[in-house]
Amino acid sequence: MPIPLSLNSELRPVTANGEHMVAAVADHHDFLAEQARATDAEGRFARESVEALVDAGVFAAPAPVELGGSGVERLRDLTVITARIARADASVAVAHAMHTALAWYFARVVRFSADGDAGCLPRREWLRAIGERRMLLCSAVAERGADYWNLATTATASPDGWVVNGRKILASVSPAATHFYCRLRAERGGGRHLASAMIPASTPGVRVEDDWQGLGLRGSGSGSVLFEGCVIPDEALMVRGPWGRRDPAMLEGRAVSGMGLNGVYLGLAEAARDHALRALATGTPSGRARVRSAAVKTAVAEMETALTAARGTLGAGLRDFDAQLLLNRPRSVTAETGRAMMKECQTVSLVVGRAAREVVDHAMTLTGGASYTAGHPLARAYRDVRAAPFMPPYSPPEEAVDFLADTTLGEPPPPRADGASLPVRRTD
Repeated sequence: MPIPLSLNSELRPVTANGEHMVAAVADHHDFLAEQARATDAEGRFARESVEALVDAGVFAAPAPVELGGSGVERLRDLTVITARIARADASVAVAHAMHTALAWYFARVVRFSADGDAGCLPRREWLRAIGERRMLLCSAVAERGADYWNLATTATASPDGWVVNGRKILASVSPAATHFYCRLRAERGGGRHLASAMIPASTPGVRVEDDWQGLGLRGSGSGSVLFEGCVIPDEALMVRGPWGRRDPAMLEGRAVSGMGLNGVYLGLAEAARDHALRALATGTPSGRARVRSAAVKTAVAEMETALTAARGTLGAGLRDFDAQLLLNRPRSVTAETGRAMMKECQTVSLVVGRAAREVVDHAMTLTGGASYTAGHPLARAYRDVRAAPFMPPYSPPEEAVDFLADTTLGEPPPPRADGASLPVRRTD
């Protein structure tokens, strides 16, 4: 008996651990979808949904099994998990992707036995806390008017450790985060360095503003976090590189984070497509007759084509990334490889984002005027999908275009007036 083909099918995990996590998300789909309607209408953080997935172990997926996680090592599987969450609530999917990008990186460091290196932060203990549901991470990087290599937040050396001051924006999942993983400028004596710091939410001087007022992704908790005189111990901070200069070694991690975020928009598009097809199948007799219209058939075909492009492009990108990342120690790639990974992240993000916007637009047209009402799932999807261009590692869009073109042409990054490479603006 011939094996049936599954052409142009949805992306699936490639490991049993990944499948187990996808099943856990499926078990919560209806709850997440119901909560999404309420949190979007009220403009509040989707705390109940995040907590449900934390309790189910979904946010602990990258942590090793022996530390309480599910041991999901492949970026493809984690991205598919994010996509499945996005089918119910894109806001929660963003929160998952932001936390998971950090947790997955920590797990990769530990897997390559690099956690004992001099100056390395205690990632194994963080993973244990994640596995035991005691740690929820917020990536606190973005700042208004500042780029990734010239951040305004500072950590100043003091007799008690480091004193942190600054404000971060677009800090997804911040209202529920137990820890903030920050990028900042470390200052000791006359020296300045780009540094990372893990700051517990309970640290005096940490204030979560919970002031997110986005057009879409209203439940993602992507507001601002203020650090005022926060004192952290010496070991909580690690110097990452020179201040104000692009470090090619960091392109790898930023490309991985950007690639995983594509799961948000793929899942959002898949849900929009499914909603439109249900609307066509379950409407009135006159409505069902619409499927014989050439215009309707064209829109359906265009949706399928866009989804196939998004799935195929993202699947290929994830395959390439996993082939590289499963075999190589973190931060060990060459500058050339790092740029190639960032280029692939950018091109994949452009394809997936455009496809998602196209699918949502067709889905609204096929569903009809009801989809234009405030509480309709497609109205929410229409607003959510507009965030896609702002979330890849390079933003505003002209910087992504410059990077793609320069990398393709073999051009080096253009110099700044002070001799350093042009900076990159972080938008996540």
